[in-house]
Amino acid sequence: METIHIPADAIRIISTSSKGDQSKWRVGDKWVKQNTRGYEGQAEVLASLVLTHSTLKQTDYVMYHPCEIILPYGDKSMGCYSHDFRGKLQEVTLERLFEANFTSTDSILNDKSLSTGEKFEQIMEQVQKFTGLDVRVQIAQLLAFDALILNVDRHTNNILFLYNPIEKTWQLAPIFDNGLSLLSDEKDYTQGKPLTILKRKVKAKPFNSSFSKQLALYTGPAFIKKQALLEAIESSTIDFGRAKQVLLSQLNDPIFKHLFVEGSETHD
Repeated sequence: METIHIPADAIRIISTSSKGDQSKWRVGDKWVKQNTRGYEGQAEVLASLVLTHSTLKQTDYVMYHPCEIILPYGDKSMGCYSHDFRGKLQEVTLERLFEANFTSTDSILNDKSLSTGEKFEQIMEQVQKFTGLDVRVQIAQLLAFDALILNVDRHTNNILFLYNPIEKTWQLAPIFDNGLSLLSDEKDYTQGKPLTILKRKVKAKPFNSSFSKQLALYTGPAFIKKQALLEAIESSTIDFGRAKQVLLSQLNDPIFKHLFVEGSETHD
């Protein structure tokens, strides 16, 4: 495991999530995130492992690595790091994209008369109008992945677009920020309690609080290579703790069967 020393002059960035603030630093070309509520770093790394055993391209997601963090005054903490994927592109969250066009996602997402599918379609229609991008399949796939890992933090500031100011073009950013998944928040999901009870507490975002309803938005091809993933989990030298138990439980849930590439779900 890599050890990363945070320089005294490093700028601490407070990354706001639905669960509160998390400390993050830019050190060279690395973004370093500190565990604050439990084992977010382990969950982030395990989520990366899932994506490496999918049909997605490496450029479609951000890889996270475990690390020990040495703070400027010698205190130690656990966390994870990733490399900066933005380059010279400007990042614009889904929410900021709407705000830049003098509107908000709230009017759609908070409309109780709309179904989950209708909310999704209206948001995607606006995104296409603002950027020219049709990302319906990619966003629905992201939500299916979130359902598998029980990501409770996919709010509208955790869906990101990248803008090229020179070419004036848009692209969807790679999948990132999956730390509040796999019951990593030990303050809300206490260690020692049965997973079946804890999993009933989780709430999805942003189109519905039900993971199964957001999962139903994805009707594309299977993309998780389940058997290869299981073998990678068992052979990994990383101690994933409870995150591993949660993921194995999810992989055995028949609701996700359509996500597994044919032949990759054998030997359950």
